[in-house]
Amino acid sequence: MVKNMYKTVSKPVIKQLFSSDLSMMTQVVVATLAFIFNCVPLTIIFFSFYLSLLLLLSDDITPAILPVCLLSMSLTGQYGSKPEDYFPYIPCVVVLIICAVLHFVFYPPVFRRGKMLFPSIAVAAALMTGGLFTISAKDYFAPVTLYYTLTLGVGMTAACLIIYSYTRPSVPLKVQLSSQMSYFTLAAVLILFSMILPFIAKGKFNWYFSWKNTLTTFLLLSAPFPFYVAAKEGFGIKAWAHFLLGCTGYGAAILSFSRGGMLFGGIALCVCVVACCILCEKRNRIVYITVAVLGATAAIALAFSSGLIKSLLSEMHVSSNETRVKLWKEAVSNFLKNPIFGAGVGFRGQYFNPQTGNMYWYHSTPFQIIGTAGLIGVAAYGYMYIVKLKIVFSDKTLFNVFFAIAFLGFEAYQLVDAGNFVPIPFVLLVTHMFIIAESVSGSPSEEERIPSLKEKKIENPQLR
Repeated sequence: MVKNMYKTVSKPVIKQLFSSDLSMMTQVVVATLAFIFNCVPLTIIFFSFYLSLLLLLSDDITPAILPVCLLSMSLTGQYGSKPEDYFPYIPCVVVLIICAVLHFVFYPPVFRRGKMLFPSIAVAAALMTGGLFTISAKDYFAPVTLYYTLTLGVGMTAACLIIYSYTRPSVPLKVQLSSQMSYFTLAAVLILFSMILPFIAKGKFNWYFSWKNTLTTFLLLSAPFPFYVAAKEGFGIKAWAHFLLGCTGYGAAILSFSRGGMLFGGIALCVCVVACCILCEKRNRIVYITVAVLGATAAIALAFSSGLIKSLLSEMHVSSNETRVKLWKEAVSNFLKNPIFGAGVGFRGQYFNPQTGNMYWYHSTPFQIIGTAGLIGVAAYGYMYIVKLKIVFSDKTLFNVFFAIAFLGFEAYQLVDAGNFVPIPFVLLVTHMFIIAESVSGSPSEEERIPSLKEKKIENPQLR
């Protein structure tokens, strides 16, 4: 837990309201309805108002994780929209900025140097030098280039300082993060199934959604946390409901028909189920095993009887001639042409035509790193991954087990995508999650020890 090194006028009762079940469930309902009915005004006005209130009334920004994720997910269906489409909502942004400034005034920052700070600075340097000696000034200073270079580099460094300063929980951080991720998983499940039920009702299994990769990326990060709650809780409905939620969360990732979601979501689901069954309270184990077996049997039977399996297998097919493979080859070519600095964020190639406001995606994090920033990028991101792995494996607790599954599942998926280069929400979300994991490391409570070890009464402080 973060030490109280600050003075604040924020009242704990008010702070806790933002982390309450009622608050989070309200956000889920609004985001889900806004997505289903394609109501952009509801999304932007509600969440900008909510975040403004949070900044004014609370010195802890941890509860901002859920609204930021829901806002991003709710708007992802607007892929292809133009910047001018959002001009009517400028007043909402202005109000949010004013509240952010007032937040600094009401709650003075207490800057702390955490483990994620220096890796963020290294990445900033790598991205700013990307394409050095090869990229033109016009491409380097293009608005879209500056946006990604500054937000992924300088922006994330500033975000680290702010998050470290304003992680001031009145509710335990593990509880806050797992609750927010569980509620987001619920929202994602509701959104996906509301979209595919009309297809299923007609006996069709050929749905396609442009936002499938975004949904999958979110779920690979969020779905392990319901399993964490299921493993931590005692015998009862709360534990069972979270186990079921985790299963359906990964089920949604698979049914999104994202190839990475089907592959890595399926693997992560199996890992989470096994880990939860091993680490949970003994009385819950039989319930979880029964649910897992019945669920797997029903899913397999439905997949084969309905023709869904044929759709899943066809989606998994990868052709050597598809654009994604050509992009990977292009990244290697750019690396070989400028191995030290890469081609830069401002590079524009022939195989990908991004929407206005997007960088050139190689659709794979390793290739994005070498193609964009060369060996400097490899060194910077390698440093960041080393720090992250140290945080993940710093404690042998329930939280770290499922946090590790979330992190490794996300990174596995980024082998075929580039979420690590999407500043908002993914890079910001992952950064915030690691700062929370760092904050709670080293001082786990008795309840956070591995249950099987508690039962055997092993008194090894390294396992706490």
